[in-house]
Amino acid sequence: MNAATATLYGAIIAGTFTLLGVMIERVLRLVGFLRFEASGWERRFTAARDGFGSFKETRPDVAEMLAKRVEYRFAIDLFNGKEIPTGLRDIKVVLIREDGESLTSRPYDLLSVHRDQSFGVMTKSSVDVINIPPRQFVRKELAGSFDNREAVVALASEKWKQVEFEAKRPKRPVLGVLGSKTYRKTITEP
Repeated sequence: MNAATATLYGAIIAGTFTLLGVMIERVLRLVGFLRFEASGWERRFTAARDGFGSFKETRPDVAEMLAKRVEYRFAIDLFNGKEIPTGLRDIKVVLIREDGESLTSRPYDLLSVHRDQSFGVMTKSSVDVINIPPRQFVRKELAGSFDNREAVVALASEKWKQVEFEAKRPKRPVLGVLGSKTYRKTITEP
């Protein structure tokens, strides 16, 4: 083997390892999990709206007969184990009943609730997106309601399997052909 061939082989090997190193580094930045922990699940059964615009609370023992809706409240802690930011969109709370049917609700962030000074009414914003920076915790306190009798009956009579947090993750750059992924985690079980 002459010196020119050895130099060529050396350059090819060095270029291959450099390219491989860059690709491995990029893949490792994408590796990591989105950790989820829910806490403080509370539910409250309420009757129809009264003349003052509020909902009167109903005792749980008579909720199956009298309540019209279920209000809920819980907190989540998210930790992004990746070295790149990620996010969740289309956030929902899903009640899965014993028969397998599910009911969905759009939660709102409790920090978004404020009183409108001009009209004196409470306003709140639903949670559409949660952005999670790399290697950091994000805490959200969420609330919402299931405004139907099916949810009231299921939760009051303990005829439900679980309540889940559901969201869509963004398309992954490396595996983008697979589309966005649904992210589901259990909030509580009976």
